[in-house]
Amino acid sequence: MRTSDEAWAPADAAEPSLAERLSAARARKGVDIQRAERDTRIRARHIDALERGHLGDLPGAVYATGFLRTYASYLDLDPDDAVAQWRRELGGTRRREAIAMPRRMQTPRRQLTFSRSVVWAALLTAVVAAFAVYLGVQLLRYARPPALVVTAPAAGILTLDGTATSYVLRGTSVPGAAISISTPGREQPYRVFAAADATWAAEVDLRRGPNQFDISAADPVTGKTAEQPTQVFIRVPLPAFDAPTP
Repeated sequence: MRTSDEAWAPADAAEPSLAERLSAARARKGVDIQRAERDTRIRARHIDALERGHLGDLPGAVYATGFLRTYASYLDLDPDDAVAQWRRELGGTRRREAIAMPRRMQTPRRQLTFSRSVVWAALLTAVVAAFAVYLGVQLLRYARPPALVVTAPAAGILTLDGTATSYVLRGTSVPGAAISISTPGREQPYRVFAAADATWAAEVDLRRGPNQFDISAADPVTGKTAEQPTQVFIRVPLPAFDAPTP
């Protein structure tokens, strides 16, 4: 992953970059980043990273894809087209980075010989370093709660027509995460698990009027849950009745 001070570059200089398209689409929509954060449930710093093209400020490729799909849909852009452009730009950047200057020819050095004790010391140092890295990764994972993103609906509030009786909630988390969806009036929450690509989907029942869903995720390894449940409101209008005539 690139550092936070580096941005992905467009594969075609004549084509507006994805970051420019996102920023321009938000300007056309007439909302600021704080309003976009409230509508999409994506944190403002992640929206800013998408609009500046700074991948290093995003939590990871899987989550970045989920954020990008949600944000593009919110801005009335084609999510698939936005993801495809992002991959083109990221691929072009990596190809440019792969070009390296030829190395200068060096005078052959005299071959070094190592004693058995030096070899064992080097192996022991490598093992200790590898274990320290592994331990650090595990501690970091146990310290961080799993990310949770709802991609459908794209906004936190959705109104359907009066005939709707169910809806499929979709989103991303960590692979294998246990997704729990609670709603008032239902004794047991809906439960599904995130797939290997970190995506999840759950069909929920709807009743006439407002429907509130509180969505949370639990990491299958650490047992940690998301920092706070994500709320989604789906409204199914009540049927209109004509007033009786006198």
